Amino acid sequence: MNKRWDLSQVSFLVVEDNMHMRSILRSVLSGFGVRQIYEATDGADGLETVLDRTPDFVLVDWAMTPVSGSDFIKILRSERDPLISTIPAIVVSAHSRKATILEAVKLGVHGFIAKPVSPAVLYNHISDILHKQAIHGRCKGVYGTSQPEPKRKVEVTDLSTSKASASAGNEDALSMALL
Repeated sequence: MNKRWDLSQVSFLVVEDNMHMRSILRSVLSGFGVRQIYEATDGADGLETVLDRTPDFVLVDWAMTPVSGSDFIKILRSERDPLISTIPAIVVSAHSRKATILEAVKLGVHGFIAKPVSPAVLYNHISDILHKQAIHGRCKGVYGTSQPEPKRKVEVTDLSTSKASASAGNEDALSMALL
């Protein structure tokens, strides 16, 4: 998919316990044109920020204390508000064993990226999620069910000139999560 998206109106929350990694992710997102970036140092702070700010995307580390990335995702997906429970979440973690990735997918992540982060891989994940949301609406992860349209819809402009074909299916979603 060769789409370029205008991310200037899309907000991101980076939930990461390592200050240096938060700084790197902030720089990468800023390079994509993102203007609103929130930060949290663990899952508990992240959940508080989600409720206060309702970001459009979450990038979350897997191994944090006291509230881990897996706990963060579980709580996020169990939220009653469909706007919050369907926030796209991408795990960015050095803990990238197959068992961890499969657990993350079962919990409802939209993607999994192994550290060190490649800006191109991160952008492709974000682009893929935006493309699928434009076609199918929001959902709770790679295998999540579609939700009713949330009260606030992210308006993102496709800056590419080519039209990409819509590809659906669990195999495409799983391969996206495993990259």
